[in-house]
Amino acid sequence: MKTPHVLKKAVKNAVKAVKLERMLFFPDILITHHCTQRCLQCSIPLNASPTKPFMKFEHFKTIVDRLDDHGTQGFVISGGEPMLHPELPEFIHYAASKNFARVHLLSTLYGPDRLIERAVGAVIDAGISLSISFDGLGEVGDTVRGARDVAERVKKSIEYVESEMKRRGKRIHTGVGVVLSQLNIHQTKDLLEFLEQVGWLTEVDVYRWQSQSQIENDSMKFRDTKELREALGLVKKSPVVLTPPWLLDLIAEFLDGNAEKWCPYIEMPTFATKVFIHPDGSVKTCMGGVFGNLLEQTPEELFITKVWDHQMAEKHACGGCVNTCFTRGKVVYPTTMKEVRANWKQIWNR
Repeated sequence: MKTPHVLKKAVKNAVKAVKLERMLFFPDILITHHCTQRCLQCSIPLNASPTKPFMKFEHFKTIVDRLDDHGTQGFVISGGEPMLHPELPEFIHYAASKNFARVHLLSTLYGPDRLIERAVGAVIDAGISLSISFDGLGEVGDTVRGARDVAERVKKSIEYVESEMKRRGKRIHTGVGVVLSQLNIHQTKDLLEFLEQVGWLTEVDVYRWQSQSQIENDSMKFRDTKELREALGLVKKSPVVLTPPWLLDLIAEFLDGNAEKWCPYIEMPTFATKVFIHPDGSVKTCMGGVFGNLLEQTPEELFITKVWDHQMAEKHACGGCVNTCFTRGKVVYPTTMKEVRANWKQIWNR
C-alpha cells in the first residue's frame, strides 16, 4: 500500500510549505529529446543528441530514488517522445513501484504501432496516467504538429487505448492537452466536440513563447484577443475541460498586457518550483540555463548554489509570464469552490 507513504510525504510537504522551503514537488523527467513530430512551438527536439539520445536506466533509477527520498509526490515522464526510448516499459514499471502519488506519461501517441502498443501496455499494466496532445484537425493539425495525418493517427491511438483498457478490464486516468493558437482557434468548437465525444479529460493552454522549451512563431501568435476570448468562452463551458477558469482569463489578460506579475517560483517555492530534468540528469527551469544535475546532487543541494541564486535573481527581475507552473502554484489561491474543484482536478488528473 502506497497510501501511508504518500500521506507521510504530504505531512512533510506541508511542513516545508509553512517554512517556505523549496522542493521538487512534481517535476518533469525528459528521458529523450528526440521526437516523432516537429511542432512549430517546441524547441526540445532541436537539442537532441545524436551520440547520447536517451537517458540511461540506471540514471533514471538514481533520479527517481532521490526524488522519492526528497518527498516528491509525483512526476511526468516526457520528452521529446518517450515512446522512442527502448527501455520505456522498464522506466514506467520502476517509477510505479516507488512511493509516488502520481506517475504520468506525456506522449504524442504518434508513431509506429509497435511503439504505441508497447507504451500503452506498460502504462495500463503499471496503472499510471497518460495524456496526449491534440492541437488541430486535418491540415491544421499537421501544420502545428509538424507531421502527416496527425489527427487521424492520434484518434486511432485513442481508440486503441480505450480498447486495451476494456480488454484488460482496467481503466487509467487519461487526458488530452490542447494548445490554442491563431492557426487552430477557428477549430475550437470542433476540437471540443470531438474530445467531449471521446470523454478524455482535457487541459487547454494558449500559445506563448516565454519558456526556453518554446519557439516564437509569428503565425501562431494571436493578432488580437477578441477571437481568443470568444473561444475561451466555449472552453469554459465544456464538461471535459479541467483548466481552471481563472487561468484561462489570466492568459488572455497577459496577452493583452494587462496581467500583473505573479511568479510561482517566488511566491510558492514548495509546490510551484517547476523543473525539467533532462536525459543527462541536468536540471532547468522555465528560463536560464542548467543550474544543477540530479546525478551529482540531491534535490536539496540544487537550491544552495550560486547558480540557483543567480536564476532566482533573474526571476525577480523578469517582466513576468503565464506558464504551466501557475496551476500548481495558484491552487492555494482559489476564489470560489468551483475553482477549488477545478484546481484539484487539474493537478491530480494530469
